[in-house]
Amino acid sequence: MSKHLVLVARIVFGAWMLANGVNHFFYALYPEPVGHEPLAIQLMAAFQHSGMMGVAMTIQLVAGALILIGAFLPVALCVVMPVSVCAAFWAVILDHQPVEAVLGLLAVALNAGLCLAYLDYYKDMLKRRAVTVDETVGGGSYEDRYAYPGGRTSQKAYIPALIVVVLAYVFYHFLANPGLNKQWVMTTLLFPGFVLAARRLHDMGQNAWLLLIPGVLDAAALGMHYADALKLRAGAPPAALVWAAIAVSAAFALWGVVGKGKAEANRFGEPAAA
Repeated sequence: MSKHLVLVARIVFGAWMLANGVNHFFYALYPEPVGHEPLAIQLMAAFQHSGMMGVAMTIQLVAGALILIGAFLPVALCVVMPVSVCAAFWAVILDHQPVEAVLGLLAVALNAGLCLAYLDYYKDMLKRRAVTVDETVGGGSYEDRYAYPGGRTSQKAYIPALIVVVLAYVFYHFLANPGLNKQWVMTTLLFPGFVLAARRLHDMGQNAWLLLIPGVLDAAALGMHYADALKLRAGAPPAALVWAAIAVSAAFALWGVVGKGKAEANRFGEPAAA
């Protein structure tokens, strides 16, 4: 994309976003869309009554001004992108009005095109394994602890990482609002827990397939629980199954706490960094 084309796109898109904000807050330049189809009308009304329309227009107002003057341009383009996408969805999918649909798609195209023009500023965001403050690649990052099961985690690193998972579970169990949403969140915490346990087993020279033992018990208990909660079947899981799942899972977690890692390299990699 040539610099002249980028400049034109910047001026058009920035002025457009700024005008939308001015039109909403300060001076009526043109009528705001309200929708023609029932779903479009309902969604627009919900935006207006909830105050979300004001949030979206504030984003457009500020981002449009920044894009025009060239200040914090890459971040302004990122921040306004969700607004552009939502507007296009409303116009194309819900309202079915040709002019508004074309304008919605044009806004997304300009927004995306400008993001591509400034792609160099986003390259660090596109790294597969990015680290943050106090993280290190190869043993000290979130991914190494909770997302990638293929490596090793030392005993010293395992204990605080396990405490974090347990505290997150305790928070949702005792402090979050009751209901299925809370239960789904607690269920998702099994994934980082199993990844952490798998890496710890690797460090001890054990095969992570051993986790099928608690995994099958957990899956059976949770499957019966959710089937009952969603009315797919009647009856909660037997208490014996629930307690067996808890006991076996706790035993594997404790094994990771007391087990000794291998000081030398093994088939799972080099010794884990502390």
